[in-house]
Amino acid sequence: MSRASKLLIVVVVASLGLWGCARGPAGHSAAQAERTQQLEAQCIKLQGDYRAMAGARDQEHRQVQSLTAERQRLQAEGSRLQKELDIQKAILRERDELRRQVLSRTTERDVLRSRCERLKKGLQELIGQDDALLTPSASGVTLADR
Repeated sequence: MSRASKLLIVVVVASLGLWGCARGPAGHSAAQAERTQQLEAQCIKLQGDYRAMAGARDQEHRQVQSLTAERQRLQAEGSRLQKELDIQKAILRERDELRRQVLSRTTERDVLRSRCERLKKGLQELIGQDDALLTPSASGVTLADR
């Protein structure tokens, strides 16, 4: 065997090997094509499911962001309302204190008024007594005569 025949045999064997590999297994081409179509359909379905899930994920993410913003807004409003409540409590305490002071001052005024009335009555009595003492002197009796 010469070198040319060895080379020819190698080329023929390689060609047949390539041709056989390119053909694939005999009898499995129809089943293989069906399996490929099933896998492609499954892949398309999974891609659709992925897109739907990605859209749902994005929508949920937006909803989480809006809820977070709403929570922050409500916390700020709650803080503001708490401050207003504290101010109202302080105002109510001040109002109650002023009511106590007004009641105390009213009581003091009433006590002083009653004291003034008694003092006035007492003075009127003394003036009346003094006038009673002066009336006989007007009839001709003097203080020196007594």
